[in-house]
Amino acid sequence: MMTVQLVFRIQRLLVTASAFLLLVFSLSAKSIVGSSVHYVEFVSKDVAKQCALLEEIHGVPFGSEVKDLGQAKVAKTKSGVLLGVRAPMALHEKPIIRVYFAVDDIAKAIKTAEAAGAMVAYPPTKQGETGTWAIYILGGIQHGLWQK
Repeated sequence: MMTVQLVFRIQRLLVTASAFLLLVFSLSAKSIVGSSVHYVEFVSKDVAKQCALLEEIHGVPFGSEVKDLGQAKVAKTKSGVLLGVRAPMALHEKPIIRVYFAVDDIAKAIKTAEAAGAMVAYPPTKQGETGTWAIYILGGIQHGLWQK
């Protein structure tokens, strides 16, 4: 029978593997999809542990909370991609890793997503000085968009 400690170690490895794959993808995303990854958002019930692990593995220091990003602690990778770790903002919000791609026209991108059958979960909304953000869901996968 698995111990609780072993379960936590397995979960830590899975989060680490997910973060690594997202960072590798972000380095080559521009050549793959024609745009670049701007922000990778980690929604976690334990922000401090997530930040500590990401700092240890990727060597990126996290700053203080950013109000316009849901109180996320943010770090910038060597490639310029922002990593944000925040707690769920509502009881129904589950832990997730969400990638936000930079787009030139977020309204057009959302209309294109809707035409393809996506549901808009968070319409284009200006978030202070950070830019305009949106989230759509297609096939159960959440996709983020960002426009400066």
